[in-house]
Amino acid sequence: MANYTIAVGWSGKDALADSDAGKVISGADFNTEFTAVQTAVNTKADLAGSASQAFSATTAAADTNTTQVATTAYVQTEIGAGKNGHGDRTVSTSAASGGSNGDIWYQVAS
Repeated sequence: MANYTIAVGWSGKDALADSDAGKVISGADFNTEFTAVQTAVNTKADLAGSASQAFSATTAAADTNTTQVATTAYVQTEIGAGKNGHGDRTVSTSAASGGSNGDIWYQVAS
């Protein structure tokens, strides 16, 4: 993806008086500038995206706790390790008991 960068130095012309012949802009200047804009726009991903513009990210190591993007591979690994973002949880076949502060107890049919 390319970001748009001004290709023609327009600021020098801005300071000239309207009657100054040097203030006239050539068609070639416009073409150069619009080509730069077109290149930048055409290399950006569409809002809907496509397979060739798919987002990708590096999968973090287990137990990573940063603002890094969490890939589905990372999330599946954490879930597989019994982690849900609220500490480890144990599923038991015994009757539910105890608990506080919003703990959730499960009883698994045996």
